[in-house]
Amino acid sequence: MKIILNFLIVLSIAMSAFFVVYIKHLNRILNIEIEVIDRDLSNKVNEYKVLMNKKTRILNERLSDERLRENLGMRLPRREEVIYLNSVE
Repeated sequence: MKIILNFLIVLSIAMSAFFVVYIKHLNRILNIEIEVIDRDLSNKVNEYKVLMNKKTRILNERLSDERLRENLGMRLPRREEVIYLNSVE
């Protein structure tokens, strides 16, 4: 009876040790996955910021061009209308 009780105690200690190691392993795998997902999210956020910056710059250029044309009546001259001056010193 005493041998069986000792065996059960040793078995429970060994199982709990393996369980702790297994939980640490799962925790490590989960942390690695979280880091990979976090890195991907950070890269996508940075790409989004770059695209929004490009969009804003293009939109501002277009709006300022349209405003100049509407408010000031300005337009780009045709090739025939451009006068080139040869300034030689």
